[in-house]
Amino acid sequence: MDRIGLPGIIHSSGLPEHEVTSLYFEFSSVCRVLPDDPDAVPEPLWEYLSHCLQLISTLVHLADKEEVERARQNAVRKFLPQARTAVEHEYQEQRQEGTIEFRLGALVRGESSAEQSRALCREALRLEREARYQACAGMSAAGLDQSRAVIVECALTYAHRSVADAPEHFAPVDLVVRLLDLLHSIRQQVPQDDAPSGDVDRIILGLGNVLFSDELGL
Repeated sequence: MDRIGLPGIIHSSGLPEHEVTSLYFEFSSVCRVLPDDPDAVPEPLWEYLSHCLQLISTLVHLADKEEVERARQNAVRKFLPQARTAVEHEYQEQRQEGTIEFRLGALVRGESSAEQSRALCREALRLEREARYQACAGMSAAGLDQSRAVIVECALTYAHRSVADAPEHFAPVDLVVRLLDLLHSIRQQVPQDDAPSGDVDRIILGLGNVLFSDELGL
């Protein structure tokens, strides 16, 4: 609530200002006088604090959603010219090769709207993702020990499957593809028989964190 600010939370919640501010200040006041020992807090007070916390969490969640949507709209607006250029370039290249891609044509020639802008940005990111993946798809894990090699091979398999299947949430696969691209670039600069550098170890650790985030509790 301190990060978002009470005015933002009041605006997004739709509740009267006095209800939100009263809840916030009452909860804050009680927290300031709580004893250090949790066992000394009366059970009815714990129930009340839990109830207040649930309400506050709901209000913050509503405000966060609105803040995230604003950030998304700003990102689309800033990226849109670059995205349009990338999609138009891909469309023209395919036309020159004799391929008619109706989906790309619809994106390039479609009426300007919020949905069309988001679709253009998604397509531009997909094109970049595929280009990065193709650049590192043939990377070998030679020269790495077994544990590192397993992570790299799992990452390549995950990237291949995810790029082809187009998952709804691309953040993990985007990160994996970018890390693989960076790893490929670094390994091209040094003989593969050399011991892995600290940069290589950090990249592989990052790949492992993404691939096994559920098992690691991340």
